[in-house]
Amino acid sequence: MTTSYNYVFGGATVYPSEVSYEALTLTANVQLSWPEETSASSNLAAKIIDIQTTTAALKILLPDAQKAGTGQTILFNNIGTQTIIIANYDGTQVVSIATGTLWQVYLTNNSTSAGVWRSLQYGAATSQTNASSLAGTGIVAVGTVLSQSVPITTFNTTGFTLGTTDRAKMYNWTGAGGIVTLPSAATVDNWFIYLRNSGTGAIVATPAGTNTIDGLSSLSFQPSESAIIASDGSNFYTIGFGQPATFAFDYTSIAVAGTGTYTLSGSELNRVAYNFTGLLTGNRTIIVPPTVQQYWITNSTTGAYTFTVKTAASAGVTITQGQRGIYYCNGTDFLIADTASIALPIDISQGGTGASTAGGALINLGGGSTGISIFSAVTQTNAWTALGTAQSGNVNGGTF
Repeated sequence: MTTSYNYVFGGATVYPSEVSYEALTLTANVQLSWPEETSASSNLAAKIIDIQTTTAALKILLPDAQKAGTGQTILFNNIGTQTIIIANYDGTQVVSIATGTLWQVYLTNNSTSAGVWRSLQYGAATSQTNASSLAGTGIVAVGTVLSQSVPITTFNTTGFTLGTTDRAKMYNWTGAGGIVTLPSAATVDNWFIYLRNSGTGAIVATPAGTNTIDGLSSLSFQPSESAIIASDGSNFYTIGFGQPATFAFDYTSIAVAGTGTYTLSGSELNRVAYNFTGLLTGNRTIIVPPTVQQYWITNSTTGAYTFTVKTAASAGVTITQGQRGIYYCNGTDFLIADTASIALPIDISQGGTGASTAGGALINLGGGSTGISIFSAVTQTNAWTALGTAQSGNVNGGTF
């Protein structure tokens, strides 16, 4: 036998006297009370209550659910000219009662003061759906209509994990660096949340398992960045990822060893600074999309082959190994961004020697060892020596 106060002698609390009928004329919001001995209120929760008002949008708040047993019922009959809202103890709408309709509310859970109340419409000439019974995640009942709802939750504890019940909610990070874990995309198909970083460090959105977000294993939100995160049942994507200029610069390193054409895709797209690495076994061409974008590129590849970056329809730019530069795509062509200054060493294809020393330049330009020795000789004797011949006469006089 239970000894809980809420289940005395069965399913409901036994009051000193049960009020069967109450008539309420509202001029302001009304808080109902259970008919207890100590209750000083005249607005008692009767079995049947006739309600009326001439003022729009008034509420009747139900009594504290923790002071009653589950199964407690109240029948409301609106005999007035205005719709009246029945709300729980905390003020959240339970049912909207239009004029001329009867609704019964009954308590199904009394673990909190607000409780869980359900509603049932009694017979009417015209049946109508109650907005409160249709309201779900991201939807709230406002009077007789459904409206969008974006509950905001502020959090600053790292390791925060989201679930299916977080649909349409906004999470506002206020801490230093942290991680928020997204649920498995397969369990939250057609699911979305809002995420904003109002903290002092990055908050990293990390999908569960092998799911990705924007093609990445995780996505870092720097302070003041925000986005809608949506699931298609397989992976997550951001909508309107707002990035301040302070954190807009991005860097990635991509291994492109091999030969032939390499097309950027997935998480390799829409970055800013690129470092290409790997041993080339033949001429390598990197294909970028025909979209307007800036590129900071370093060619860190090895192997004696050319490295070219281009769109599929343009000639592109050949970038020497070890060279770095700033480039851009205008939507059609891939171009060098800066032609006013000179990047050293100047490539042979651009009219230079491709070297930073005289010896290197001579070699790059095809000079042989003898020619280089003569060219770099500091005296006539050294030049003759380089030719393998001893000087036998006066050069000025014509004798050899």
